[in-house]
Amino acid sequence: MKKINVLILLILLTGNMYSQNTLKVGDKAPKIIITDYILNTPKDKNIDRKFIVLEFWATWCAPCLSSVPHLNELNDNFKNRKDLLFLSMTYEKPEKTKRTLEKIPFKTIVVSDQTKLNEANFNVDEIPHTVLIDNKGIIKWIGVPTELNSAIIDNFLNGRNISNRNLTLPTEKKQEKVTEEQEPTNSTDATLEILKDSKAYYIFSVINAAENEDVMAFDALWKGKYIDLNNNLKSMISKIIKKPEYQITIPEELVENKYNIFYKNLNKIEINEHSKVLKNNLLTSLNLKEKVEVKKVEVYNLKVENTGKLNFSLDQEEKQKHSGSNTTHFIFSNSNIETLIRDVANYHKIIIFDETKQDKNLDFIIRKGTLPELINDLKEYGLRLEKVSKEIEFYNYH
Repeated sequence: MKKINVLILLILLTGNMYSQNTLKVGDKAPKIIITDYILNTPKDKNIDRKFIVLEFWATWCAPCLSSVPHLNELNDNFKNRKDLLFLSMTYEKPEKTKRTLEKIPFKTIVVSDQTKLNEANFNVDEIPHTVLIDNKGIIKWIGVPTELNSAIIDNFLNGRNISNRNLTLPTEKKQEKVTEEQEPTNSTDATLEILKDSKAYYIFSVINAAENEDVMAFDALWKGKYIDLNNNLKSMISKIIKKPEYQITIPEELVENKYNIFYKNLNKIEINEHSKVLKNNLLTSLNLKEKVEVKKVEVYNLKVENTGKLNFSLDQEEKQKHSGSNTTHFIFSNSNIETLIRDVANYHKIIIFDETKQDKNLDFIIRKGTLPELINDLKEYGLRLEKVSKEIEFYNYH
């Protein structure tokens, strides 16, 4: 599988819900199941004998949201074709989806399949994922929305040959749906297999990352497992000690280095203890020592200004959490405040303290813009950034 270039936060999911049968161009398309029309509902909901651009996406998928403006443009280019439908298909509930639609404008028909059978029937294991189905129900093209253009759609509508892709063809920017049972897809297969081995009770390894290796993070310290692949040292330490990169200094000669960390510890200890063990092992492996220095600097406190505006995730019991970003926005789905603070603080190179006292998971879409834009976006979610002076700890590794 070709390497992917987006950072993926992976939490253990349950089971593999995808069919192993492979569809290909020229096959009869499975029946499309729609449980909910969410946006741009057509007057005629009969999709039989229509040309269909079927786009699989999710609110937490940053590459999916990056593709929306391109799909909107294509939708506009062919708006006079009443026999052509652009269907943006998610498996999520309308209530959750509408929150994203308030921030990201869709011109396509946004629908949901809460049965998740479409993903199984169309063998969708990565998103975004696009399928062109002609008016006879035959699959004519499979790829990603960034590869789709007006020429392809014109050929599609006029019965001309497009390509011979199949559903399992890898692409450059897809957000993977990963389960603990799936086979690992990068050069660290052997180590990942050991991590999955129930007989392997304790593992720690830090190695130099191979060139073009997948970028991946897997944080399940509540189960004693942690993986961070092809990442720089400052970012790795930041995640482990839960401090922004702005507060961390590492040796100049290590700044450009990329590493892989593997950790498995089945001893029954608290998450904070796992973090300490993980940090100590990392520093020992790289022959580094930690020095903490206290300085008084300008920082920001994050507070709740309006509880009624907080976007609490609809399913608090769901263990699946997502955070990521595209060129314009940070995407947080079922995430905690801590994750939000870490990502926006690193981006803006500021220090943010959590004074929200919120332990529930929330959904956010935050612009990658200026600091005033960040303050305004947070205000829309009932949060306030307040500048103050504080004595804080800076972490020097040498």
